[in-house]
Amino acid sequence: MPPGNPYAKYIKQYQTSNITTATPEKLMILLFDGAIQFLQKAKTAIAEKKLQERSQNIDGARKIIRELMRTIDLENGNDVSKNLFKLYNRMAMDLIKANIQKNANKIDEVITDLTNIRWGFQKAIEIQSGVTTLDEVMKEQEAQNATANPAPQNGDENNAG
Repeated sequence: MPPGNPYAKYIKQYQTSNITTATPEKLMILLFDGAIQFLQKAKTAIAEKKLQERSQNIDGARKIIRELMRTIDLENGNDVSKNLFKLYNRMAMDLIKANIQKNANKIDEVITDLTNIRWGFQKAIEIQSGVTTLDEVMKEQEAQNATANPAPQNGDENNAG
């Protein structure tokens, strides 16, 4: 049996330190990252037909999503809070379906949603800390949208069909 990673102890110490010293905002980002990593592993497990790994990783992501749901103050929140709660709930339900159906596409949908929400939280943190401004974030979003959905060139809209 090969020896373990000689740096595993130090990696674990770093990870523990990173979590215990993180701000609440950083913890939110770490939760998103963890859920996305679980889902990537679940997709691999589906492709490799590893039933137990698939279920464990999907369950790990669902637990994180449930934890994210607990962070929402529905009593004092607004429509954004309520809609975010509904979105998290839908994602958790989609993961149950993905697990039963062995459906990597459903997992991809949840990864996309989590990635988008994570991006929004990250940008809100950057705005709050003064790293960026709302105008800069809006310009970045517009540039991303333009790249994802390029406008038709002159005459292209008439040749689409």
